[in-house]
Amino acid sequence: MPSLRHALALFLLASSAASLLAQKAVPEPRAGIAFAPPKGWIELPADCERGATVRLLAAPSTLADKGEGKHMPLLRVMFFAKGGTTDADVVDGLPRTTPFRGLEDFCRRGLGSKNVQSTPQKAGGAEGQRIEGNDIPGGRVLIGQTITTPDGEAAVCVEVLANHAEKVKKELEPVFASIEPVARVAAARPQAPWLADAEWATKDAAARTAARRKWAEAVVAATTASPEPGCKVSKSKYWTVVSGADPAFTKKVVAAAEVGRDWLAKKMPELTKSAPMPAVLRVFDNIDQFNAYLTTRNNSREYDPLRRELLVANDRDNGGATGFGQVLRAVVWHLFDDFDERILPAMPRWLDNGLWEFLRSSKFDGKKFEFFSGDVEKGRLDYYPQNDKPMPALWDLMQEHMQPSPKEGAMEQNWGYTPECARLMRWFWMHDGQKAFDRPSLVTDYVRALGIAYGNAGPDPTADVQAVALTEAEQKERNTRYYKWRDDLLVAANNIAVPLQVDVWKAINVKWLEFNKTFK
Repeated sequence: MPSLRHALALFLLASSAASLLAQKAVPEPRAGIAFAPPKGWIELPADCERGATVRLLAAPSTLADKGEGKHMPLLRVMFFAKGGTTDADVVDGLPRTTPFRGLEDFCRRGLGSKNVQSTPQKAGGAEGQRIEGNDIPGGRVLIGQTITTPDGEAAVCVEVLANHAEKVKKELEPVFASIEPVARVAAARPQAPWLADAEWATKDAAARTAARRKWAEAVVAATTASPEPGCKVSKSKYWTVVSGADPAFTKKVVAAAEVGRDWLAKKMPELTKSAPMPAVLRVFDNIDQFNAYLTTRNNSREYDPLRRELLVANDRDNGGATGFGQVLRAVVWHLFDDFDERILPAMPRWLDNGLWEFLRSSKFDGKKFEFFSGDVEKGRLDYYPQNDKPMPALWDLMQEHMQPSPKEGAMEQNWGYTPECARLMRWFWMHDGQKAFDRPSLVTDYVRALGIAYGNAGPDPTADVQAVALTEAEQKERNTRYYKWRDDLLVAANNIAVPLQVDVWKAINVKWLEFNKTFK
């Protein structure tokens, strides 16, 4: 006979499951199903993963594996259109990001699962499959339920660390059981004009700007027409704000973003002559939600150019006056993208990483930013004189001679000269670095040159190569093609922005070395 405590525990467990089952199923017409969302899970922006994920939810907290891995479980509501083929899956020897054809296909080509199992199982009276994708990189698994719809396949699935899979699966069984078909209504987001228009490269600058502005208006309107549950929409000086964080933090973010943009406008006035195009300043309630969201994207920046969103998270472990570097980075990436959509994909490592660290090393007192040398920057710069080693030459940094692309397609290491490049940005923007070049607009000129060089070179030839499930040979071939494109682009941008003779570079380098000797 069970004890009273045991009986009470069983009753509470049954009540919890019944409560979850009793939740009313909500229609998700974009997928053609209705389902009961799990209680406590947070809505994140969707329309990702090649358009297959139409709704995305994150668990209330991040889970950890037995090692040091962490992951916030994600629930996806997905739709896969009928009639896809494998014809374009491999082009010129490399796997491409063609649309997924079902949940099994998403497991393999989207998440890199090496072991996918499918079992027939109905849901809501409709024929379907129970899918389990195992051996996903990062120690994760996927568990999902599909149903067959008149025009394709709809699915609800959860991605979770393997050591938590059984527990989370039990919690979500009522969600799977709640699935039932409804009429599907497609609602695709407006596509970026440079991707949709085959003649884009031949259009003049005015026509491209007008088309991008019209598209930006449509994208922001689509986002704010149906914000995620729990998010509040408001207006700021430059952006539409969509926030899932508390009002006090949101207010600080908006203030920092506006001050940051005004500061950048003084540093790069040529880039801000035109009014900013519509964009969303999105504020996540915590850093775990932000990181979970990034796993569904191919871009780890604090700005998503295809959604026109500046991304900021309430990182409670890195708060206070020094916690607004992410806001500045979001603003500068948005500023670059507004000026020319080709700049961000053309960013060289020295500028990308230099800006990241320089902007991270900042303080915001609510009214203004202060830019200080952080411990990372100071520590590295102190290393050279203490060890009687020469500071990297100016041209070696800007031409990336210090860390050339790996040979034979090997995987490259993280950029190793971030502190030096942050100091370089400090010299340019806060001291007399641009004056040393006799170019007061040197940074602006360089940024503009990136867009021009990209336009001449054409897009990254590996941009549509899938990121997971590559063989060793495919990975090396992908890397080889990318390195060549990137290296050629860097040379072209330097030739446009700073076409200096060797003796001129040496003269400027003397000033750069002197600055680092005396600056503290």
